[in-house]
Amino acid sequence: MKAQWRTLIDHVEAVPERIYENWNPHGGWDNDTQWGREFGENLVPWCVEWAWDEYHDAGFGSIVPKVDNVVVFSNWARSRGQWSEYPSIGAWTNFGNGHCELVVGFDAHTVYTKGGNSAKSGAVDNGQGNGVWSHSHPRRDAYVIGYFAPRFADGVCPPTADPADPRGGHPVGSWRWSPTASPTPPGGTSGTGSGSGTVSVSLANVIAAAKADRPAAQGSALHPADVLPVEKALAAEGLLAAGRVDGSYGSDTYAAYSAWQKAYSKLHGLGWTGEDVNGIPGRVSLQALGSKHQFTVKD
Repeated sequence: MKAQWRTLIDHVEAVPERIYENWNPHGGWDNDTQWGREFGENLVPWCVEWAWDEYHDAGFGSIVPKVDNVVVFSNWARSRGQWSEYPSIGAWTNFGNGHCELVVGFDAHTVYTKGGNSAKSGAVDNGQGNGVWSHSHPRRDAYVIGYFAPRFADGVCPPTADPADPRGGHPVGSWRWSPTASPTPPGGTSGTGSGSGTVSVSLANVIAAAKADRPAAQGSALHPADVLPVEKALAAEGLLAAGRVDGSYGSDTYAAYSAWQKAYSKLHGLGWTGEDVNGIPGRVSLQALGSKHQFTVKD
């Protein structure tokens, strides 16, 4: 099942970037939009309304305040322990001029956002927003005041740069949305497998080895280069004996990985059973293991 933050960000990125307002030669852009009508307060600046509407449309309107003001949502977040100086995916950005956009990506130096009642980068519009557009800003720019980081009801923390994210996520160096990016597992590891390690493990190869090595002759190793980092991580977790770290995905590795799946599910309240804990890696559990033990996951 897709994490709630991922459902949200997929919805946000599906909104076409274009002008949504009408031009009035006597008054400029008129703030008449579908999002103002949805919010119930049309013909007014709608950047914060758009942020709420996106959560509402994705089914998460109850976890964010229905307000139309940057100062109000910022104070709401601060009073509830949901304010951060660091970006996280889906966070509401407080820009210094009273503008708000949603975080759709970040790296060590830049925050990437998308917002309503905004202007296309480089456009000259007399300071008025007129549509939905994406932007990037230096993270340490004085213009970036901070972030409201909503708590999703499923308990899954989105990718975050906050080293002490109160939602329990582990910080990652970067995350950028793409249509094929895989979900981030609970705990905040990167959805693209961009952990801090230099070793890359193929999910497909590990699964293939898991299905081929155990029924084969003792010591058979279909993809040892991909299996070894996984076994080393399992050994570091105390789930696999050091002598069984051999690149062969045999019965002991099956049992160790099943134990990892069960422990991870219990820690994050996922309720995994059956095939979810059968000892064959899935992307969520493998990325979580890699995040802890310095390997990245590719298809």
